[in-house]
Amino acid sequence: MTGRTSKLVCALLVLLIAASVRAAEPFAFVALGDTAYNGERDYPIYRRLIGAINAAAPAFTIHVGDVWGVGNCHDAHIQQIEGFFSEYTGPVVYTPGDNEWVDCTHRAMGGYDASERLTALRKTFFAKARSLGQNPMDVARQSDVSPFKAYVENARWERGGVLFVTVNVVGSNNNFRFDDAAALEEAFERNRANVAWLRDGFRIAREGDYAAVVVALHAEMFEERGVARPAFADIVEELKLGAERFRKPLLLINGDTHEFVVDRPLFTPLGEADAPLFANVTRLEVYGAPEIRAVRVGVDTSTPWVFSFSPLYVD
Repeated sequence: MTGRTSKLVCALLVLLIAASVRAAEPFAFVALGDTAYNGERDYPIYRRLIGAINAAAPAFTIHVGDVWGVGNCHDAHIQQIEGFFSEYTGPVVYTPGDNEWVDCTHRAMGGYDASERLTALRKTFFAKARSLGQNPMDVARQSDVSPFKAYVENARWERGGVLFVTVNVVGSNNNFRFDDAAALEEAFERNRANVAWLRDGFRIAREGDYAAVVVALHAEMFEERGVARPAFADIVEELKLGAERFRKPLLLINGDTHEFVVDRPLFTPLGEADAPLFANVTRLEVYGAPEIRAVRVGVDTSTPWVFSFSPLYVD
């Protein structure tokens, strides 16, 4: 090897090492959901919370749905929520909750067709392959990279060696309404798309040697630890399969319960000797109204646990 070649190889190694160090640098993001349930009464608090999030300057924010709690599901309300998202200075990735479309069938919410309201959300919030916020970031949409062309709301992106995935899985039984044939058809088709999106995400995480995976959705899916509610059984089984194959940390983020919880919903220490423990799966349930608060999630891939959690809120 000549001296010139040796210097070139050393320079390339330095660049590769530097790139690796940059990729492993710790960062933080914010997660929240179930915000501003009481309309005008909660809006000032929510705006101050957005200000606190902006001051914290996270890499991005994930909103897991239920952007309103009471009030009509009309287009004006959707536009108002779009205005709130535009107050975030950083990127905001949003995945819908049941209040924005499934529950809009209730008379008090306007008596809409749920699928029609989901279409309205897609046109407003998911028209482009990027996040919301004043400084949006690009995301990969399921509609653009798979046969499931309708599901513009299901997104995927990467940061610092961690793969992030959102899926449209909502409360109110995930729209499995057995007295409504159209709702059932919608729910089954979306369920197929969600399972495929999760499976593809875990495949990419394994092949790309990612340090961790984050899956964000709206619904609380468990009746008790390790036991999924029937409407969410397929999603939970796919998460189990992905976690078992991936073997590295998996963080599940959901809302729906309005209770701040960090736990391990699949951990089974007393199971059969050859059964997976799922000790690599952590779940974050974010705050919800009347506690209009967020959670700062620290990410450090140099640690075995990767994720840490701290509340973020205003007085």
